[in-house]
Amino acid sequence: MKLLASALLVLASSLSAQSPGSVQPTVVMAPVGEVKLQPGKTVKVELDFRIPANFHINSNKPKSPLLIPTSLKLDAAKPLEIAAIQYPPGEDQSFPFSPNEKLSVYSGDFEIVTLLKAPPSAKGSRYHVSGELYYQACDRNACYPPKKLPVEFDVGVR
Repeated sequence: MKLLASALLVLASSLSAQSPGSVQPTVVMAPVGEVKLQPGKTVKVELDFRIPANFHINSNKPKSPLLIPTSLKLDAAKPLEIAAIQYPPGEDQSFPFSPNEKLSVYSGDFEIVTLLKAPPSAKGSRYHVSGELYYQACDRNACYPPKKLPVEFDVGVR
């Protein structure tokens, strides 16, 4: 399944890069496969994202309060609960606009892990999880207006 998701991400990013000057700093998300959760248990859901080549986004914990952090907001249909959202560490990089300062960024592929919990009473149903990834993309010279990427998937509790 991860191989298929990776192939879709490569296709999406290569399509956006085909005409010169038209590359937009848009993050894409791989489809989430079937998520199964047992009543009274917790499941880890890996959300895979790709940033186009030559762009980066600030990590969830940028080094300056002036920078916009990448954040994932999710709402789960009751009775499911979002138990945790785990962000990857950023990669320290410097850029021409500030060569002596390292920024904490994501580039290429990155994964945010979400932990979902179902109470023991949740049985035999499908529940919808939705939200958005909020980020600001930049290239080596400039930053673009922040964007929101819809995030959605279903969870089967059995």
